[in-house]
Parts: sequence; C-alpha cells; structure tokens
Amino acid sequence: VSNVSHEIKTPLSIINNYTTALKDKDLPERIREEYIETVIESTDKLSDLVTNILRLSKIENRKILPEKKEYDLCRQLSDCLLSFEKVWEEKEIELVVEMEDRVIVNETFAFLDIIWHNLLSNAFKFTEKGGKVSLIQNSDDEFIIVKIKDTGCGFNEETKFHVFDKFYQGDTSHAEEGNGLGLALVQKIAERNGYEITIESEVNKGTEFIVKIKK
Repeated sequence: VSNVSHEIKTPLSIINNYTTALKDKDLPERIREEYIETVIESTDKLSDLVTNILRLSKIENRKILPEKKEYDLCRQLSDCLLSFEKVWEEKEIELVVEMEDRVIVNETFAFLDIIWHNLLSNAFKFTEKGGKVSLIQNSDDEFIIVKIKDTGCGFNEETKFHVFDKFYQGDTSHAEEGNGLGLALVQKIAERNGYEITIESEVNKGTEFIVKIKK
C-alpha cells in the first residue's frame, strides 16, 4: 500500500500543479502547450500504473483465465518492436533483429504481449543514445527462444536478485520513466505459463533477457 500510494501520488501532484498553472490567463501559448503535454504524460503514466496493478493482482489471484490460441510469434514480436520505432529513432539506437520467418505457437497472446512489451521497453529505456538493442529469436528441438539484449547500464548481482520484485527499480536515474511493476508482471506470467526466463547482465555493459517457451 505504501509503494502504491507513493507511485500514485507523484503523477497526481504533477497534474495538480500544472492544471493549476494553466488557470493563468496570461500564460504564453507555447508554455501552455508544454504544460498540457506534461499533464497528458502524467495521466498516461497513472493509467499505466493502475492497469499494471490490476493485471498483477488478477494474475496473482488467478482471476485471469488463460485463453490460448494459435498465432505467429514472429509477427507478434515484429509488431511489438515497431511500436518502439519512435524511441529508437530519437535515441539513434542501432537495432539488430534476427528471427525465423514464421513460428506458430499455441499460447495466450495477451500474456506474451505483456512480456515482449516490458522487456523491449526496458531495453530501449536503459540504452543510451547511440547504443544497440538486439531482438533474437530461434528454436531448438525443445524450446522457442527469444533474447532481448541492450547495451545499457546493466546491473550488479544484488539488483539481479531483486529485479523481479514489485516496485523495485535498480537504476533510480530512470525511476520517473517506470513504476517498478513491468518485470514483476513478466515473472508472474512466466511462472503461470511455464516459460523459462533468465537474465545475464554486467554493469556498464548491458543486459540480456532470455525467454524460453516449451514447444
């Protein structure tokens, strides 16, 4: 409750402060537009936080019934990656993509979409301008394997131990960009569906998440 209250209070304070400032009739139009954009960003963050809290609660209490269907995993990965196009262009990130032409899985589309979105979001968030993000997918006799690697700040063994904890943020310099629930969601979904997820990371060199889906 303490963590949730803190995470909700921050965007609410920003919204309150900037909407109050917008009441000034003499505010220049350029400044007004900047304030409005800040309010929109804060409401989006608040909405994402509430959505993630509800998702995590439902998964933990097993209130989300898995609806599995057959679909092309490679198409899903490609679509998710393209949703970050603006980010990688703005940060001039080198993108490396290696995937099979088509891989049909019988899984819960929404669950895997959450995993890919959160892992890619972290990769782009922690990779500095001019860095590199890799999305590698391949298969062996037993698993479909997806690797998402970045050249960001990386983390030490202590952070690695806690990285899936709710509200834990190892790199506080990026705390304003997230709410510490993304990787907790990833872990809960992986546990529930029997996916294997491992992490390889080194400080100042980057991080790689490896997800294995049993065939």
